[in-house]
Amino acid sequence: MLTIDLTGRKALVTGGSRGIGAGIVRALAQAGARVSFTHTGSARGAEAASALQADLNTGALLVSAHAALAGDEAQMGRVTAEAAGRMGGLDIVVPNVGKNWASPIEEMDVALWQRTIDTNLTASFGAVKVALPWLLEAGRADIVFVGSSAVFDGGGGSVAYPAGKAGLDGMMRGMMRELPRKGIRVNTVHPCVVDTALLRERYDTEEKRAELSAQVPVGRLSPPQDVGALVAFLCSDLGSFICGQSILVDGGRTLWRGR
Repeated sequence: MLTIDLTGRKALVTGGSRGIGAGIVRALAQAGARVSFTHTGSARGAEAASALQADLNTGALLVSAHAALAGDEAQMGRVTAEAAGRMGGLDIVVPNVGKNWASPIEEMDVALWQRTIDTNLTASFGAVKVALPWLLEAGRADIVFVGSSAVFDGGGGSVAYPAGKAGLDGMMRGMMRELPRKGIRVNTVHPCVVDTALLRERYDTEEKRAELSAQVPVGRLSPPQDVGALVAFLCSDLGSFICGQSILVDGGRTLWRGR
């Protein structure tokens, strides 16, 4: 029987306390990896982080939380070193932090554009940059960026959001010229209509969520674990020949809407 086995692997997920990030943390831990994840340190984030740790650390201490702002290089350097020290190294990095501030072009100033790009693109580069010494030392490592289906259809409510997320694919392609020969595989996953608290704020009734589900050929929204399962697969031996790929996790919605 084929199984996703990440026993012995050591992962860092940024923005892992809630939503898609929590789904990724959960999948990696359930596949046997030791996982450290970051959160902003807010009361809401800390509460979610504690609940996730309590849920997953039932048999062994597989998961630990660290407060750090993804865009702060010093904070990220500190928590990455702490995580690698706790786990005895680092060989999986999933830069997951992202956020969209909806705004039409005529109302978007350069400051909001830059904030969106920094959150969705620059912070991911920073996460890789500070982790790179451990990834190179590991000899076999994985980087999985978390993009968005907005890269393909321009959605998301702000022109800066798909621009930032599309930059992840460009960065992945650039890293393909340097990292795979050094033992580090790089891929990008692009979620869509994930049933998170953020989605439920925007689609705040069962009727609205049912209308959204009707736009998905497979007929449902995606739980965060759908994204986590793909990330775990890509990092496993089963996904070891997949490298430099940009993969939609969207239930077919992007292609269906574009017909």
